[in-house]
Amino acid sequence: MKIGIIADIHANLIALESVLQKLEGCDEILCAGDVVGYYPYFNEVIEIFREERIYSVIGNHDYAVLTGDHSQLDTYGKISVNFTRKGIEDKNREWLNSLPYQIQTEHFNVYHGIPGDGIDVLFVYIFPTFPLIDKILEEEGKNVVVGHTHIQFEKKHAKRDLKLTNPGSVGQPRDGDSRAAFAIFDSEKEEFNLKRVEYNIEEVYFAVHNAGLPIAQGLRLYKGC
Repeated sequence: MKIGIIADIHANLIALESVLQKLEGCDEILCAGDVVGYYPYFNEVIEIFREERIYSVIGNHDYAVLTGDHSQLDTYGKISVNFTRKGIEDKNREWLNSLPYQIQTEHFNVYHGIPGDGIDVLFVYIFPTFPLIDKILEEEGKNVVVGHTHIQFEKKHAKRDLKLTNPGSVGQPRDGDSRAAFAIFDSEKEEFNLKRVEYNIEEVYFAVHNAGLPIAQGLRLYKGC
């Protein structure tokens, strides 16, 4: 069985479409949150998630769009939340509202920021240097998938055959690589394969411009930062 793993789409439809082409052979696709935020294709992206039955946990930007509480976000995040709240369709808002804090599978558990079941865990970043990764894996007792940092990485437990994996961001990579990031989990080999794919960044840049969103949000995509 192969499971596609994505995270931090941030309403970047063009990047998502390129990634989904690479995941066509997967048995299912799971998302580690932040389906919306930053980019203007929020209704289109949620429609794809609903039609393709892509299951996702809730991310901090998803939460901000639902509640209007964007106090934890930077200026660009706040602008995009307000923009999304004005244009999101009711059925898509309801879909966002249905997202859980975690998804548990036989092989791994999926969270957005850090394992837990409450609002606060959406805002904690697990970077590759995070000192408690081994402890998290021990407490979970299985592999863990997270998002939020927009940095693609995998960290193995020091003594046990367990891994914490971040597939990276589909819609706004921040690890110096502009290509959309994702992962594929192979259940037979019990391993995560980290992947990248190029997409038409220019199309997203002009969509940002035409929507009246900050141009910086489009420019950063070229540098993957």
